[in-house]
Amino acid sequence: MRKMKKVLSLAMTAAMTASLLTGMGAVTASAKKSDDGKRTKITALLNSTESTEQYQVYDYLLKNFCDEKGIDYEIEMVNDKQDYFTKLQMYINSDTLPDIFGCPNGTLSKACKDIDALVDLGAELDRNGYADKMNGAVRDFLTDADDGNLYLFPQGLYCEFFMYRKDLFEKAGIKETPTTWKEFEEDCQKLADIGEIPVIIGGSDVWQIMRYLSFSPWRVTGPEFITGYQAGTDSFGKNEAAKYGVNLVHDLGTKGYFEPGFASVDYTSATDLFYGGTGGIFYSGSGQINLAEDMYDAGQIGFFPVPDTEEMDNMKTNIPIHAGFGIGYNKATYDDTMQEFFDYACEHYSEACYNKGNIFSPFNDDIPEGLPQLFYDLQPLFEDAETAWTSWDDKLDSENLTKIADEQQKLAQEITTPDEFTESLSEKERREHCAESIWKKVSHLFIHLSGISYLYSICNCFHYMGWLL
Repeated sequence: MRKMKKVLSLAMTAAMTASLLTGMGAVTASAKKSDDGKRTKITALLNSTESTEQYQVYDYLLKNFCDEKGIDYEIEMVNDKQDYFTKLQMYINSDTLPDIFGCPNGTLSKACKDIDALVDLGAELDRNGYADKMNGAVRDFLTDADDGNLYLFPQGLYCEFFMYRKDLFEKAGIKETPTTWKEFEEDCQKLADIGEIPVIIGGSDVWQIMRYLSFSPWRVTGPEFITGYQAGTDSFGKNEAAKYGVNLVHDLGTKGYFEPGFASVDYTSATDLFYGGTGGIFYSGSGQINLAEDMYDAGQIGFFPVPDTEEMDNMKTNIPIHAGFGIGYNKATYDDTMQEFFDYACEHYSEACYNKGNIFSPFNDDIPEGLPQLFYDLQPLFEDAETAWTSWDDKLDSENLTKIADEQQKLAQEITTPDEFTESLSEKERREHCAESIWKKVSHLFIHLSGISYLYSICNCFHYMGWLL
């Protein structure tokens, strides 16, 4: 019996230790202050390296602010995204988040909300007068789906668009850039007819083909289709815009409009191909302005937005706009100094974006002189935009994302037809897949419980033997 009491005592000690560590975590999460109660340091956690724009922007802001205040700052960087997510989750679990931290708008931001760790930055923007200065689409991208508040500050304004080779368009007799997907496919055929690769794509990266699958439902329904699909209330078979996207991917892949072997080409290699002079059209974005600026300034390439889905009602916004990796402010350490820093960051954010990060500012400020011409020519596409891009790889759970990723590859390579794609992702198939998934989880639970029962039996056995002895 004494042995059993010892085991129970150890278990209780472990539980008390865990509780104590949790309490220590809460203390660790407090602002770094000196003995007289004044803050001595601002801490930050970023998914970056010293060369990435998020570090460049925040290092600039923190250095200048902290120099003025006579305090220190420390930026912890984790480059690998999955490692970063793991570390951020660890900080959330132990309630030891730094003052500022990068956080995507989704599962992790919800986990932060669940422990009341996020400052309502929307209210802060209302207070300091910067709410109306923020681009509407950027704000839309980061608006919380549950309560409509803004808990994350945008990394910047990022937009996506198609780049095209002007010389190849002229050689193929294409006088205007396509405004509908029908015109897009017609132009692809004209490029193919002169022996050129119409479209370069990084087909081995899931998001690349998924963009073409999602363009039509996004332009027609905004986030509604993919939200409904995830919830089980909509499907590729029922939604006409989504069905159009299925046929588009099939056409582009099976008619030879993508480069040979596209399914094995990643986005980095695809980028090198296009900016190295191969292919007529490439889906690019503002993050690649540095790669495009020389060719653009020389008049070799131009850009055009996402085409309309013909005979459907398309939204006005025609280029995907997002805010990058959001920044959260720790509510537990948001004191007067952090509020001052937030106001300082808003005031100087555009300056930091253009001069240090080489990215568009999320605020509708004038673009300073001396930047690549593409900055000035792209701005009219998004300055009045109010609807953000809906990224499917952010909205879908892992099972749905994996299923669509597998099926879109087969669709683009003519392994399956559009009808077979639609059927494989139908409500019936998804219900069966869901049932199978649930059965697997239940089976694992039974195995787990059986293991616990077995362990309990062993403990009883040892207890009985101890009693006999």
